[in-house]
Amino acid sequence: MTTEKDIEIVWWKVAIIERFSSVLYPLDSLELLRQLPTIGYVVPELALTVRTDSNKPIAQKGDIELVMNQDNKTIGVVGRSIEKTIGSFEELRKFYSERLDPSSGLATQYIEFDGDGWAKSGSSPIASFASFWSDFASFEALGGIVGSDVVDFGVHLAPVNRDPNSPEWLHVIIEPLIPSATSRYRLKYVLRSADTEQLLKKFASIEDTVRRMIKKIEG
Repeated sequence: MTTEKDIEIVWWKVAIIERFSSVLYPLDSLELLRQLPTIGYVVPELALTVRTDSNKPIAQKGDIELVMNQDNKTIGVVGRSIEKTIGSFEELRKFYSERLDPSSGLATQYIEFDGDGWAKSGSSPIASFASFWSDFASFEALGGIVGSDVVDFGVHLAPVNRDPNSPEWLHVIIEPLIPSATSRYRLKYVLRSADTEQLLKKFASIEDTVRRMIKKIEG
């Protein structure tokens, strides 16, 4: 039987983004870029001369990238390790809160975690989902319509009766990773909330949550 410790998780990308609720972008973005080297970021000269209106990286510190979009009123970091990305995000927030004298209107609308990756347990995801969904009678009815025995090719989890545009949102996808469908799960984990402190704690335990879900799926 698979145990949680047997489940390997690898993230292609982990992003933590803060969106402000102010009418205008509440940070002096040029001053931010000028000061970022004091905490170890490398800022290309071009970044100091163009408007930051996309989510493309504009500064880097090791394997952590800083992204900023003034039009969307967002700022955040992208990495490949949850622990390191959380640490970099907390460092960035502390930095601009203490060093940039942000507008008194600075307020967080939400913080969002967005992780993409894969997991491997030693079991076949295809076989595991076939077994997991085998007792759900609704699939028999749907199979009769399409003319084939069917199951759900994974799980997509979201809050009940909540608009995905809400500041409070959760979306978890666990499904077979197409190129390695008999050995790896594809992971997509989005978690968004305005409760910053509680959310950062949840971010730190996401891998434990994913492992527990996979263990449940595999029985």
